[in-house]
Order: sequence, then structure tokens, then C-alpha cells
Amino acid sequence: MTATTETFALSRPLKTHAGELTALTLQEPTARAFIEYGEPFSMKPRRDESGEVDGVSFVYDNNKAFVRFLADMIVEKVDDLILASLSASDFQRLRGLATNIILAGVPDKNFTSPSAA
Repeated sequence: MTATTETFALSRPLKTHAGELTALTLQEPTARAFIEYGEPFSMKPRRDESGEVDGVSFVYDNNKAFVRFLADMIVEKVDDLILASLSASDFQRLRGLATNIILAGVPDKNFTSPSAA
């Protein structure tokens, strides 16, 4: 069975209309989020000292779009106004987790490699 969500523990509770949350559950966004909000971040090639591409850097230049993505991705249905009250460190860590989910999906924690045939 494939995992479909990832849980993010908050450093301090988040006050919502339904009470306090100590964790947020994230799921993969759908294409609708890109269509409605635009790109939540961009990627820029990172280069080493010799000028060779050495990976990518994420540029978070559209935090409004990113927070809307988060609101769609959070299973507990927390709106973007409430997400604005996250601590800065939680926002940074949550943004990193959400970026990974947007790019690669939710990893299957129960995955075992297929046996060689």
C-alpha cells in the first residue's frame, strides 16, 4: 500500500477555528493548485567552483502562492490566514517538506525493493 500523506510536527500549537493543532498532515497537491495559484517556487541551477551544475537551488519568490498550495495540501483544512501565524522556523521547515512532496510525492515508508528475477 502506498503512503498518501506526510505528518509535520509543529514546534508550537496552531490555533484554528476547530481548536489547536500540534501537527499538520500533508498530501500531494493536484494540478488545480498550479492552475489557480501559479508556480509556488522556481528552481535555479547551482554551480560549483568550476562552473559545472552541482544541483538546484529553490527560489521562493511567490510565498502567497506557496501558502495557498499549503492550504490545499493540509488535510486538516487550515486556511492561509491561519497559516500566517506559524512560527518562522515551522514555516521554513514546512515549506521544505511541501517542496519535496510537490516535486516527488509522498514517499512510501513501507517500500521494499523488488526482488531480482
